Amino acid sequence: MSKQLTEAVQYFQGKKGFKALFLLFRKKYESIGRIGGTAELSGFSKEEMEELALFMGMSPHHLSRKETLSLKDFEKQLEKTKFSGLTLHELLEAYFGKSIQSKKARKLEHAAAQEEKLRAWKNKYPAIKGWFEHLEKKTAEANWIRRLLLEEAFEEDVKLLAKGFSSLPDKLERYPFFSQRVSGNPHAFDLSSQTGKVWIHLLHIMSGGEGKLPGQTEAINELLLSFNLLRDDISNFVTAANLIGYASEGPHPVWECALASQSVLNIPLRELLKLETVKTADPAKAVFVVENSGVFSAIIDEVPSVPLICTHGQFKLAGLRLMDFLVNSGHTLYYSGDFDPEGLAMALRFKVRYGERGQLWRMTAEDYAASSPIADLGDREGKLSALHGTILEDLAMIIRKNKKVGYQEGILTGMIKDIQTSLFSNNKRVPR
Repeated sequence: MSKQLTEAVQYFQGKKGFKALFLLFRKKYESIGRIGGTAELSGFSKEEMEELALFMGMSPHHLSRKETLSLKDFEKQLEKTKFSGLTLHELLEAYFGKSIQSKKARKLEHAAAQEEKLRAWKNKYPAIKGWFEHLEKKTAEANWIRRLLLEEAFEEDVKLLAKGFSSLPDKLERYPFFSQRVSGNPHAFDLSSQTGKVWIHLLHIMSGGEGKLPGQTEAINELLLSFNLLRDDISNFVTAANLIGYASEGPHPVWECALASQSVLNIPLRELLKLETVKTADPAKAVFVVENSGVFSAIIDEVPSVPLICTHGQFKLAGLRLMDFLVNSGHTLYYSGDFDPEGLAMALRFKVRYGERGQLWRMTAEDYAASSPIADLGDREGKLSALHGTILEDLAMIIRKNKKVGYQEGILTGMIKDIQTSLFSNNKRVPR
């Protein structure tokens, strides 16, 4: 810093009014990227106005009437003092002790630094080059990660991510043990952590995914499983009756015995991973799916031979894997759920996943009315808006209008009749 600039800074720092004024000047410069515009003087005290007026060579009364002070006028006045030759911009930078840029210039500089970081990392961590190339596209879903790029600590995450991706197992490995093997910490890739969230984004992109990331737990579990990473294979289970699983050597003996005795199976994901396919013994190939364990049991009580699945609420990976097996074997699934926002959301997810092989069952406006809905919709009305433009839009609008929700228990008799008709009559069609 030159002697003249040092003296200028000392002079203005010794005057109370200029601190507030220079803050306004800095804000204006950052906004427009040049010396221009004006600073509003309405918030200045009488003492401060006197200091500013003295410097500008005018009376405090005249300056007060102006109400604003032009940055260019100030720079011109600066030229008439012993500080002639200094620009207002260099004075402001020296006064605040840092570079002052326009927001646009700062944004461009930041973006350039991000791009340089990504270029360097592509060479340094080639295993995840594809992920860096995706980040270079500046897609909306990756903005939160780009904001991390210039944080000093983030490269440690990147180093771990690259090591993790290069160390993915070629056979199933439980997630905490994978994390322990790669990092020495079984919680290093926990999904609640920043590293874990970035890891899921990386896997999603490297698997060919585009756009929105998987948000639901089971979608994340499926993604991890596609890379042979297993999060939970015991408490993640599904209940089924009258199905038979096949391993590489043939029918699984446990499933065979359960089918022969019409016994219900609680099947953890651990056991499903041992199978190659699942089928029914029923040539009609219809499999019924409910999410309520009480409804499941009531149906089994009346129709012990029905091929039936219970998901126990929201779909878990075990339930999805079982239904995938059945669809791949040529079966058609018939799903029935509750008439509330959560039930309709599950039904839509089911339909989107399975298409024509997944049919909605007893989920019409007539069935909703038959369920005798009396429970209040409450503050969940907004959730029904997500069904706009889907096959369940009309039903959602009716529920929204009535402000009442219905449940499967109210249409149980009709469900049992449908199953009996499908299994035991010449008419194998299931009502929808």
